[in-house]
Amino acid sequence: MSRLFTDKFFPKDFSEFIGNIEIVEKARKWASLWENGKTQKPLFFHGATGTGKTCLVHLLSKQFDWHLFEMNASDFRSKDIVERLAAAASQSSSFSGKPRLVLLDEVDGLQSADRGGAGAMAKILKESRNPVILTANDIYAKQTLAPLRTGAELLQFKKINYLSINKRLREICEQEKIIFDADALKELSKNCAGDFRSALLDLQTLSFGEGITMDSIEILGKRLRQENIFKVIESIFKAKTVSEARDARFKSEISNDLLLRWIEENIPRFFLEKDDMASAFNMLSKADIFEGRIWNRQHYGFKRYSSELMTSGVALSKTKDYHGWIQYQFPGLLRKLSSNKATRNLKKELGSKIGKKIHSSSRGFIANDLAFFHSIFASNPIAYAAEFSFDEKEIAFLLKTKPTTKKVQKILEAAQELRQKEMALKRRPLQALEEKDLQKIVSEGPLEKDEIPKPDEKQAKLF
Repeated sequence: MSRLFTDKFFPKDFSEFIGNIEIVEKARKWASLWENGKTQKPLFFHGATGTGKTCLVHLLSKQFDWHLFEMNASDFRSKDIVERLAAAASQSSSFSGKPRLVLLDEVDGLQSADRGGAGAMAKILKESRNPVILTANDIYAKQTLAPLRTGAELLQFKKINYLSINKRLREICEQEKIIFDADALKELSKNCAGDFRSALLDLQTLSFGEGITMDSIEILGKRLRQENIFKVIESIFKAKTVSEARDARFKSEISNDLLLRWIEENIPRFFLEKDDMASAFNMLSKADIFEGRIWNRQHYGFKRYSSELMTSGVALSKTKDYHGWIQYQFPGLLRKLSSNKATRNLKKELGSKIGKKIHSSSRGFIANDLAFFHSIFASNPIAYAAEFSFDEKEIAFLLKTKPTTKKVQKILEAAQELRQKEMALKRRPLQALEEKDLQKIVSEGPLEKDEIPKPDEKQAKLF
């Protein structure tokens, strides 16, 4: 579980690639022609996030043993940078003499401040002696992409069918021995909205808990993403202006509270300089203060401050640019809450059952008396299990063992027998009926109205 599932289950060959089969086959033939020395027009992959655009480029590089040269939106800052790096790579082959695959990733991330970057890339598409592939989510988002659209063959990646995603997730669960409910796994496949990468990350997140259940799916919620959260975090951290950080925040479909947790978790991974890290956390703490004021005063106008501080404030805390790949992580706090949800629900159920008997609230019992009740229960588990109608999970929790142990099963059976005896005593026949009358009922049927004996005069009359 130390590796991200997106890396661990990267396709080994083209047959393992999920979705967009026609594009995969076209890209494979395109690469074969390059391999045989036939120059081809650059490819421009575009489509929704998580459909395999960048994945296919890396797969082509591995299958044909090509050296991969990669640049993304944060590197397209000026004409000089693009020409000095990408142009040089597009003209020279690798040390082995094989073609060098040039990847210009996320070209729709070009900003208005990036002078000449698009023009330099358009020139590369015309003059490159090596295979070039561009990727983007929306190729019509900006006018600056027009020359890139005309200079390459456009291939649109469609969202992956949830049935294909579900089949692959099931294979991974079986391989990793992850407990899963079939309906829950299908729901997870639907909720990812055709984004296979996010489905893998969600699967790995939920695998830290009790397994893939409908309850765990509800924790994540149904997310119709415009952009993957990992890219949102990266865009925020690498933003150089307030507008860039704000745009990244608007592309996220998650709430501000959850976004704050993501930023908090990943600041130490991105800001390598201690002063930059301290400054970023300072901005985040101020955002958290405003979130507290919103809660206490019910004044949601403070959202404008907390939102800007947690995004723009954090982004502009850096004193230099940070390059290289960062392994962003799901918020640890949410992972713990997810993995402990079953235990918390069990405590609530115990608090509800016991609280009714001892005239206490469920929350009060859990906070003040649960730890003490563990030792009390161990002194006479059968009696307490019968009194409060505990099931095997609750008995195992109080004894700090597993529900499947013989000890728990014996206590449960003995408690059930004890409860049945108590219920039998409460349901004794009316004292007004003599033994002979009972025998008559059994042999001849119910007594006639005038045969029913009158109640004992000593018995209290309620009506």
